[in-house]
Amino acid sequence: SAHLCMLPMPYTAEQISEACLETVRANGLDECYLRPIAFMGAGGMGIGTQNPTQVSIIAWRWGAYLGDEGLKKGIRAKVSSFTRAGINSLMAKGKITGHYVSSIMAKREVLAAGYDEAIMLDPQGHVAEASGENIFIVRDGAVSTPAPGGSLLGGLTRDTAIRIMRDMGIPVTERSISRDELYIADEMFMVGTAAEVTPVREVDHRQIGSGSRGPITEKVQDAYFDVVKGKTVIDESWLSYV
Repeated sequence: SAHLCMLPMPYTAEQISEACLETVRANGLDECYLRPIAFMGAGGMGIGTQNPTQVSIIAWRWGAYLGDEGLKKGIRAKVSSFTRAGINSLMAKGKITGHYVSSIMAKREVLAAGYDEAIMLDPQGHVAEASGENIFIVRDGAVSTPAPGGSLLGGLTRDTAIRIMRDMGIPVTERSISRDELYIADEMFMVGTAAEVTPVREVDHRQIGSGSRGPITEKVQDAYFDVVKGKTVIDESWLSYV
């Protein structure tokens, strides 16, 4: 992300990873959310200014982002009138703070309408992602998710979920998904660092499948929590020992 923004980094990825672990140790946290952030520090003003880069690391206890009940029963989502920016408007593959402005507006819009989460389309009208999560749908036992070439951030949790499903023999296809495909899906779920694996029971007043967490979603959810809690080791490189 820093490379995309041409933001010079004063530390290596390894140094930042170790600093994250040290932050967890210093705070005595056995479970937490970590947020490293790099930003331009003090100095000159103006759009073209290049001030020294500073890095902060924040750690705190954070429960289920979309609610404990949502993890079990599923959440209600709504397609927002705010779209995900096009690939030549913003660099979608970067986790960049400014990108979240449209996500914030989308989230506020659907919360005001009584929903739990926003779904954002790309400028062409295809499903991109939620306000802070990637989207998966299940139809006839097969899973689909928007392709990474579009206006979405290919999250680490997205990659993890795909790996888990493929290891379980569940077919996963990355492709363009239309809005109405959400409505006729057998199951739907969202994934993200904070949201983890959260089922969706309703989109735009339309019940998804049985209206509750589906069998494939439950399998992925159970497997994911086993991995992130260290009960199951799929790839040793995924583990960082505190």
